[in-house]
Amino acid sequence: MEPGEIDKIKKALAKTGHVFEHQIGALFEDRGWMIIPNKFYLDRDDEKGKEIDLVAYRISEVRDQTAYITVVVIEAKQSNKHSWVFFTKGGYLGDINMHTAPLYYHNEIEEVSRYLSQNALLAGMGERDQLDLFAFPRKAYTFSEVADDRRPGQQSSFYRAVATNNIYNAIFGVIKAMMSELDFYRNRKIARDEKRFYLVFPLVVFNGDIFEGQIGPGGEVDLQETQEIQYVNRYRSSAYDNFYSANIIRQDALRRYIDTYTKIHDGIQGQVSRMIDRFYAELDLTSFELLWDRILSRLHQDEQFAPLNPGNLIPHHYNREKSILEIYVDDVTLYKTLTTRPIFDFTEAMAKILAEICGRDIRPQFKNHSKILNP
Repeated sequence: MEPGEIDKIKKALAKTGHVFEHQIGALFEDRGWMIIPNKFYLDRDDEKGKEIDLVAYRISEVRDQTAYITVVVIEAKQSNKHSWVFFTKGGYLGDINMHTAPLYYHNEIEEVSRYLSQNALLAGMGERDQLDLFAFPRKAYTFSEVADDRRPGQQSSFYRAVATNNIYNAIFGVIKAMMSELDFYRNRKIARDEKRFYLVFPLVVFNGDIFEGQIGPGGEVDLQETQEIQYVNRYRSSAYDNFYSANIIRQDALRRYIDTYTKIHDGIQGQVSRMIDRFYAELDLTSFELLWDRILSRLHQDEQFAPLNPGNLIPHHYNREKSILEIYVDDVTLYKTLTTRPIFDFTEAMAKILAEICGRDIRPQFKNHSKILNP
């Protein structure tokens, strides 16, 4: 290879965006996040696999085998010839056709499901700089891309509007990748007692110029350079129909955003932990109904009770003062299963499981119709 050829190759590679993507990943890793570069996702619109530049994860265990995970799905773009212009407006508050602060999450933790809502998550963020991730006074509703066609060595610029494919593909690519990530969580094979809560954010990082545009009543355009913008819209197709929001930022703002995501992670982790504490402090029949699949799964780990049909054991009443859980047993279970084993063995096994899950002694009391089987 001729001298200088390697430098030319390096220069060509720098224009592809690989170096920029690596820099983004390194910033996340330096702040304690894990990353997966160039992760594939399924685009539901055309049923094809596509690639997203980066997915960053931050994981905290809130209980044994119970974790909260913040996920940032990232599309990186760069250009020194094309500027991105986003037209914004305010007044979205109360607009039934626009959700200006949608949160995207998947929950497997039964205790959290009892109190989970968007307001509860926003309360977990709490601090102003975290809420500002959504609270843009003006939000983008459309966009344009402008190219600078000056030739090398030419002083004056020649600008022209071009197709918006780069912006469109970046925004809706990161949204579709985020939805694919959530689909993966919903369909993943869960270990027997493993529970996760995922909160996912879409982010586009642009190494180039971003402008906010506002159109006046007379058609005049006011342009201001900005480091960040929030795009909101409802995307509808045969495969998608939801409100979406994505933040588009310049590379300069990335460190601040990572710090904000880290604060959000810490705040939501605390909120998830408080929800779990509250769940067990307020145990009632609904609590056991939410936990029942987990309780029966533990019961079936004991070989002698594995044949029990889960549908034949139903939590019936919980006496909070005496910590007694009444469990209804149907005739089939009673005469075909429990009569072959001492009832006290069954009671002891269930009591042990309830203590392990609920962190306190709870006495199971089995009933068949009006008859108590283990007084």
